[in-house]
Amino acid sequence: MNAARGKAGDRPLDEMGSHLDGNLARFDRWATILLLTVCAVAVAYCLGQATDPRAFATSLSVVACVLVASCLSGALTGFLFGIPRLLAQGEPAAAFPADEPGGGPRTKVRPLVGNSNLEEISDWITKILVGLGLVHANDAVSTVRGLAAYVSTSGLRGAPASDLLVMGVGLSGLLIGFLYFYLQTRTRITLMFFATEDAQDASVVPRADVDAANEAPIVDEEFRRAAMAALSARIGLPAATVPPLPADATLLGVSFDRLRTSEEFAAWGAAQARARNFEAAETALERANALDPASSLVLRRLAEVRALRGDIRRAVETLREAGDKSPHDWRIRRRELFHALYLPMPDGFTRALRLADGLTQHPEGGLDPMVHVWRACAHGQRHRWLAETSGAESEKADARAEALGSLARAVALAPDPESPPRVTMRSLIDPSGNASDNDLGDFANDPEFIEAVGPARG
Repeated sequence: MNAARGKAGDRPLDEMGSHLDGNLARFDRWATILLLTVCAVAVAYCLGQATDPRAFATSLSVVACVLVASCLSGALTGFLFGIPRLLAQGEPAAAFPADEPGGGPRTKVRPLVGNSNLEEISDWITKILVGLGLVHANDAVSTVRGLAAYVSTSGLRGAPASDLLVMGVGLSGLLIGFLYFYLQTRTRITLMFFATEDAQDASVVPRADVDAANEAPIVDEEFRRAAMAALSARIGLPAATVPPLPADATLLGVSFDRLRTSEEFAAWGAAQARARNFEAAETALERANALDPASSLVLRRLAEVRALRGDIRRAVETLREAGDKSPHDWRIRRRELFHALYLPMPDGFTRALRLADGLTQHPEGGLDPMVHVWRACAHGQRHRWLAETSGAESEKADARAEALGSLARAVALAPDPESPPRVTMRSLIDPSGNASDNDLGDFANDPEFIEAVGPARG
């Protein structure tokens, strides 16, 4: 027996299903008995009133038409009242735990959902029927009597009590049709709708492979540290990705048009990025973002891929969007700061300084030595730009002082001379280690900067 529990009384789901089937079967039997009873009464009346076989057939046909019409009317009304209201397009199908610190629950969004037109029409007609019923409640009895009298006169030739027969058969058929189809719609048809929706969610990729691909990094961490030591290079980031995962082989064997959910597109895109198919990776991650625009994780992956393709400006804009969606995750702003230093001056250092000043005020970001190193780099870029554009000496002096202060703060947070921040600082000060210009190259011969950075151990 399935150990899963339902909300109703904490009974096992398979036990609830068996109870449902049993109750529906009993109702089917009672509905059949009631319908046969109505038919028997109608046949008995027609036999009693008929003077010849032709009159009997005519009377029985009229009563049968009344019964069928009333049953169909009740069935349609029961269907409209009982049709389930599925999620409209764009609404989240389910909520899952947050996939990032400080973020809210992530949502699962289907790329395709059931057409909700019938549900909306059902809702409108139901409200119209209820409204008309309330407004014309006083006229309902007279209307029913008038219809019964019309059928009795025109169809049954005004036979004794024929109007009562028509009224009884019509109301009985209406109630039986309504109750039967209402319950069928609320149970069997609803389950059929849910089965169809679940079929849309059927994944062509094992869940374990999707999770593994989404959790694994795209960019090699060793590359990150190497890139930090070359912040001043204006040639974009080198393409250094982690080796493909075993799960990537499964994902790479699935065609793009068979993917369905945002998670599958994101996992497929990550696998393509690790396989260095950056264009396909970007397309898949853009699709994942379209399906789940609230996910900052997808945007961070998309920014990584765009940076790997050398599109630094779009990478920075993507990280800005991710940061707006997860304002409590300061690490996103940290990545944006790093990539902003690759933008052309003065836009690059202006954006970087705004981000760095905000991060230094953050309780955790302010304790990250690399944030202060990058802030010094931004001021170094500002100093060089002022020198190249004949800026005021006071502004250059301010840029120098700010860069020196940021380096001093970074040294205080990273006292070990061989720590990555200190190694990065020395590489930025010493131009001999990097043939290209670097952000702190203007201060390579400045004694205060050399003293602030300090020599390597030994």
